[in-house]
Amino acid sequence: MKRPVSLALLGLSVAFASMTAHADDHSTLTPTSEVVQQSDIDWGYLNPLRGDQSPAAGDLWGDRTKDGASGFLVKFNEGFSSPPHIHNITYRGVVI
Repeated sequence: MKRPVSLALLGLSVAFASMTAHADDHSTLTPTSEVVQQSDIDWGYLNPLRGDQSPAAGDLWGDRTKDGASGFLVKFNEGFSSPPHIHNITYRGVVI
């Protein structure tokens, strides 16, 4: 049975980890966790120029539109196909 690739948010929240600096020592980073309600995730297009042909992207931390680390969720529409393209930064992804 063929199934489309999509993101399924189980339950009503998403947990994610990020790195934050100690208040007294900005050179040391400490991992932290935060639970975010699904209703609080700000969804937009991963590639705004493609409009609704683009997967949706929900920011968790950082700013995915700028240089630097960020975390976000991606939802693919049924039948999504990505045209040939390149990336100018390194991505790490987990498919659920």
